Amino acid sequence: MDTNTKRKLIADVRKLSNGVYPSRPVYQHGHFCVRAFHLILSYPGYSLLLCFLIYLQMMDLKLYFKIRSRESLDFTTTKTSTNQTSSIHIFDPLPVKKIMVEPIIHYVRSPLAEQVETTLHFTYYFPFISANAISYFHCFLSLISVKFLASESLFRRRLGVCIFQFRTFLDCVDGVVFRAHSHNKRYKSYYGDFGYYVDVVSDILGGTCLIIGCLLYFYKQRPFRSIPARTNGYTSSSASDGGSEETDMMILNLEDEQSSPRIQPSPPPSTNNETTSQTLETKQTIFITLASFSLRYSLAAMFWDRDVHAYEDLLDSPAETPQQKALQLSILHSPLTILIFYLWRYLCALSIQDYLQFAIFIDRTWEFITKTKTIWWIWLISTVVLTELHIDQIRSLFLGLSSS
Repeated sequence: MDTNTKRKLIADVRKLSNGVYPSRPVYQHGHFCVRAFHLILSYPGYSLLLCFLIYLQMMDLKLYFKIRSRESLDFTTTKTSTNQTSSIHIFDPLPVKKIMVEPIIHYVRSPLAEQVETTLHFTYYFPFISANAISYFHCFLSLISVKFLASESLFRRRLGVCIFQFRTFLDCVDGVVFRAHSHNKRYKSYYGDFGYYVDVVSDILGGTCLIIGCLLYFYKQRPFRSIPARTNGYTSSSASDGGSEETDMMILNLEDEQSSPRIQPSPPPSTNNETTSQTLETKQTIFITLASFSLRYSLAAMFWDRDVHAYEDLLDSPAETPQQKALQLSILHSPLTILIFYLWRYLCALSIQDYLQFAIFIDRTWEFITKTKTIWWIWLISTVVLTELHIDQIRSLFLGLSSS
């Protein structure tokens, strides 16, 4: 390709970017709401996602009124016979753990897991399969998902997300199977039981495998990082100029790309008119970023489990006196308690897992991890401090009531 031909191609591309040739569709020039409406109509996946989010918010709104009207738990009806078929109730009973669990588990996975038992009679046809056996199996699925999550293929990473989602569903099934075998319908954590520690280890392994899969993928396909670039006094007239300069470099280097195939995708080289340039993130930066994310994830899991245990002892334990029962209900119905419960629903480790898997599915993993780290630390630390102060205040109220 001679110089005149290259110049002609560059001129044609610049005409396209300057609007001489057919420009962008009309809806792209409209308001954000117009563009969003076009995406919802054009892509069914966006419509389904929007409907799912609306469903979660409507159920959370209903949950608020259910909490405000909840009475003390009836501990005399937690036992059920083997011949009694249990129906699925999302809001009845409503213990503290169910209130603080993430919305997708509360409204989707747990009802489906209970449906496996009530409709398919899983424990009746497979009595030899224990809850711990199911936990061991979804630990195996967690290890399998690492291979797919670390793949350079987006399709294989999405397949890894589906495997991990099935693993999370089995995490709900093992609780249903445990309650069916023990003939106990109460939704709570049985601290000190062997199954509790098996479930904790399986959850830790699942989160570890998810983060390791992301780490291995970033080591294979390192993300780009924007850095400031020097200028020589020239300024670009519009955002399209930068795009045309990138296209110029792509056209001018066309023959080189044909002679030597590109192995690692690289950003366009910076020119004098550009104010920023891009370079690959170092492996050290990637490791530190994932380590910081792992720390947020671990703290969220640790404090969520600790606070659920504390609130269960304070608000779901049998009341010894009518005054203690009235105090429990007053604290449970208070707006501050409900606010803390809702914060943990969206900040717990299981919610973080779903956020990360959604980012992997849409191929925005690095953007999600880096752009949410600051706000996530602020919300997590604020929620932890607020919860600890609230629990200490509740304990002091019960201590004062018992001493009076």
